[in-house]
Parts: sequence; structure tokens; C-alpha cells
Amino acid sequence: MRTVVAFEQRGTRTLVKLAASPISIADAGELKYTELPVVPDGRPVSLAEYGESLRALLAEHRPVAKGLENAFAQQIGTDSPLYFHMVSTPADAVPWEHLHNGQGFCALDRWPIGRIARIAQDVDHHGFLPPVRIVAVLSAAQRDGSAQLDGLLRAVRTPDARELGVHLHIISAQRGLLTAARAAEEEEAPLRAAGEGDRPVITVQELPGTEPDLTRCIATARPHILHLLGHGGVRAGEPVFSFVTAADQAAEMAGESAGTGSLVLSVQNLAGILKPCAPWLVILGACRTAAATQRRSLAHELVSLGIPAAVGMRRNVGLGVADQFCRAFYPEVVSLIATAIRSGRVQTIDWAAALTPPRKVLAGSDPEQADEWTDPVLYVQHSPFLVIPGSPDKVELVGYLRFWVEYRDSLPDTADPRVMAYVETRIAWARALVDPGTS
Repeated sequence: MRTVVAFEQRGTRTLVKLAASPISIADAGELKYTELPVVPDGRPVSLAEYGESLRALLAEHRPVAKGLENAFAQQIGTDSPLYFHMVSTPADAVPWEHLHNGQGFCALDRWPIGRIARIAQDVDHHGFLPPVRIVAVLSAAQRDGSAQLDGLLRAVRTPDARELGVHLHIISAQRGLLTAARAAEEEEAPLRAAGEGDRPVITVQELPGTEPDLTRCIATARPHILHLLGHGGVRAGEPVFSFVTAADQAAEMAGESAGTGSLVLSVQNLAGILKPCAPWLVILGACRTAAATQRRSLAHELVSLGIPAAVGMRRNVGLGVADQFCRAFYPEVVSLIATAIRSGRVQTIDWAAALTPPRKVLAGSDPEQADEWTDPVLYVQHSPFLVIPGSPDKVELVGYLRFWVEYRDSLPDTADPRVMAYVETRIAWARALVDPGTS
């Protein structure tokens, strides 16, 4: 069970309380005013000392101190996730991922750290029938997404992924990336045809030129996991995400600046098209998509609008850091899902646990110096995320059928016949489930 520390707002002042704990603690829920720490401009002189100061501040509230003591006392081999409920925007701006318990950084050890979004939304239990659908839009201006494609391909070819069943759908405007993705698509087709039915399904689509067309592509693919590599920003006071199109790249080659990309996706529209798809997790691969200043961050806003969970970046991050995170994160995500589905019964998936291994990769041998491990930030809904192995409803099956029909219609005449044959088998399978009278 989570240990949850909540921050609320009263005018210009912030209050703290222990909102949840695995054990009963007297006066839990009691609010107390607290002075928030100074948010460091860049890296603190000593990351460990700053992390310990965060713990000392929390420990001034006796129930919170007891809750943390209980979490830190758990046996080796058990995870005790720590969550911070961010009702207060000033508290959300504090890098709680630095938290240090006197022995080590919590987020690098047995205490994964996440944040609960300010606005609670009801999230239904999620039924599941393989495959896990991962949709990746890899089209950031002046950022080559090839390394992240490679990380995703490695993740969907792990033993956990092959046991689970994974469908990876790539959307991009970058020519080299599209070529590599299509090569992977054609590489898997003969292996499945040869009887290796647990091979990943890989499909590829060129990024369309408009926001409505992109949102339709994403909605049709019905992602469980959505990965976005682009650029975060703000337009008319609303968080947005931008992508570079083929037209942008052509203009750039002609000497014109493409900026951050002409295809701009608003957080409101993204949440609106995703909610009917019942997604599980969104990863925002862009700088400052988890930076809380005067407003909620893009990742925080997305979860407040009803998405179960989102990961963003707290600061500006280099592409190499984002690539490392992607490569280390997705095998953990696949493993968490596989473990839950393998049980055959309703299971809670706590995405915070998937962030610890990639944090360790980013930290290297000296987490005091390589502090990029503190940049990934997870936001979740207040209620735990539950997945139920079993049959999907008819709405999901109709969406699945629609995806494969539209994908077949988008394939060129030169498409590998083995790819086309596989697509036709998926259409026939889904059509038979949607309308048994056709089988």
C-alpha cells in the first residue's frame, strides 16, 4: 500500500498531512502549515544534503514522520512506494524526487516516488486481452528518434513481451526512422509466418500533417501505452505538444526554420481522444513536461483530465538522457504488465516501480553528480490502477477492427505480402468476434 503525503493550499500558504499509510497512525489527516523549501536553481551544492532537508521538513509533521518511518522500516525485497498528492502548485514545484532518508536516495532504492494529480477522476478497472498496444509518435524537431525506436524494439522482443503479446505502432515523419521501423515490421513477418506466434507485431504509419488527423490515428490505434517524442510548450495559456511534419522537414532542408514543429497537439484534445481508448500510461518525451511553475505541468494536467498516469520531464533534458530513459524504462513497463497478467486475476499495477531501474541507469556510479535521474516525474490518479485479464468489450473490438482495416488501406501496393497476409488475419479475427455470424 502507498504512503501518501498531501499538500493543500490555503491562500498563499501550504498545508501538509499524512493522507494514507499501510498502518494506522494517530492524527493522520491532520493538516499543518509548512514552509516549503527553496527550489534549487540547477543542481544543489549537495544533492544528498538537499534530499535530507526535504525529509527533515516533512518530519516536522508528526503523523507524516511516523508514516515515513514505517515505509523506511519495510524489509529488504519489498517496495514501499511514496506518493505526494499535489493539490498545492508551489509544493508541486519542489523536486521531491531528491528525497534522501539519511542512508540513500529513496527513488534509487526501495521507495519509488510518484505524484498524485490535484484533480481526482474516476478510473474504471481495465479489462485486457492481448496484445498490449504501444503507440509511439517519434517526430521531434531537430531530435532523431532512432535511438528511442531501438529501445522500444528491444523492449517488445524481451521474453516478458513475447509471453504477453505486444503490438508496437510507430508514427513519424522522420525518413530514416520510418525506414528502420518498416524494416523491423518486415523482419517480424516471416518469423510469425514460420510459427513463432509470440513475435511482436510492428506497424508503421507516416505522421499526418494536421492535429485532427493525428488524433484520429492515435484514437484508432487505441493505445494502452502512448509514447510521445516531440516538444512541450504553452499556447494561449494551455500546455501543448508539438511535432515536426514531413512538410516541416522539407522546409528545413530548403533553409527555413521549422521551429518546434507545425503540428501542435493540445493537452485538452489529447486527453479527449485518449479517454475513450481507456489508456493506461502516457510518456511525454520532452523537456519540462513535468515542470510546475505558475500552472500545472503538461503531465499533471493530462492526469487531472482523466488519464490514469503520465510521465514527464521536470527540467530541460538532453536527447541522450531521454534515449537512456526510454531504453531502460520500457522493459520494466512490459515486465510489470506481464507479471500482473500472468496472475490471471485482478491486479494493481504501480507504475512508480518501473521508474527505479531507469533512474539507476541515469544516476550511474555517482548520483550526486549525475542528477538527471531526478528529472522523470510520474503523475497518477488517486485510485490505484487495476487491470483485469479477460475479454474486452465490443467497443474495444470494434476499435481494434477499425485500426486493422484502416492500416490495410494505408499500405502501399509494394508492401511485403507476408505483412499484408498478417493484417488480413487480424481483420478476420476481429470481425468474427464483433459479428460471430460472419465467421
